[in-house]
Amino acid sequence: MVKKNYDIIIVGYGPAGVTAAIYAARKKLSVLLFGELPGGEVRNSGEIENWPGDGVTDGNTLAQKLVDHLKLHEDMVAVEVKKVARIEKRDDVFVCTGADGKEYQGKTVIYTAGRRPRQLGVPGEDSFRNRGITYCATCDAPLFQGKTVAVVGGGNTAAEAVIMLQKIAGKIYLLQNLEELTADPVLVDSFINDPKISAIFNAQVEELGGEVMVKKLDYKDVKTNEKKSLEVEGVFVAIGAIPNTEPVKDLIKLNRFGAIEADRYGVTSVPGFFAAGDATNIRDAQIIVAAGQGCSAALSAGDYLVRKQ
Repeated sequence: MVKKNYDIIIVGYGPAGVTAAIYAARKKLSVLLFGELPGGEVRNSGEIENWPGDGVTDGNTLAQKLVDHLKLHEDMVAVEVKKVARIEKRDDVFVCTGADGKEYQGKTVIYTAGRRPRQLGVPGEDSFRNRGITYCATCDAPLFQGKTVAVVGGGNTAAEAVIMLQKIAGKIYLLQNLEELTADPVLVDSFINDPKISAIFNAQVEELGGEVMVKKLDYKDVKTNEKKSLEVEGVFVAIGAIPNTEPVKDLIKLNRFGAIEADRYGVTSVPGFFAAGDATNIRDAQIIVAAGQGCSAALSAGDYLVRKQ
């Protein structure tokens, strides 16, 4: 069964998607928003200190504010709390298929489904998420002032996390499961000789432990099989992220990392399909950046619809 033809279908219930929906509603455009988690992945964040106007807040509070704000426009925005399985373009209409098989039509699409961090997949990771374990140094580094932390990873993401923590943390362990770091040399050179930073190579994380907060990281030397342990007060997992672009992989041009290629206006390779936030080739995966991109994508979609009239 095909549902009505909306002006805009938005996929993603986080800051980018909600912002796009608010701006579209203010233009009196009919919107259908899809999302599994009201407020998006920001709901799973801990303390947040960089959202303008709130000073210090937390992920759950901010996510609920986004949801409540969107409800002010419920006359123009319908919400389906469900997963999207596929999006395709039939003739000049976008067809969005939900996980339940129902189809919905839209004149345009704004895709804001974000990305998910690569996880270590070890015991203790889920238990201590947001209790010392974090996946975003830009977001959370200031919370670890003077503390002993571990950064797991050896690429640019890990190197940038170390650089961010250099003037904040008291001691930093950098664990890489290879024999050398793969980050750009210019990044490595900026911290590798800092006495408070210890790089540990051939280290495979096996378990994270603690009580209320994470307190311990167990790892194995992959060459000798020797098991070792570090006392830490924080763990930054910096092994990359996976864009949630599976539903559009056959429709839109993606980069080599699986992210949607979009310009600063949210324009993609397919006319009428716009994208914003962490599912795109965004440089900075930040809440405020995603929200700003959501605004731009909504304005672009509105202009596109006007030109088509």
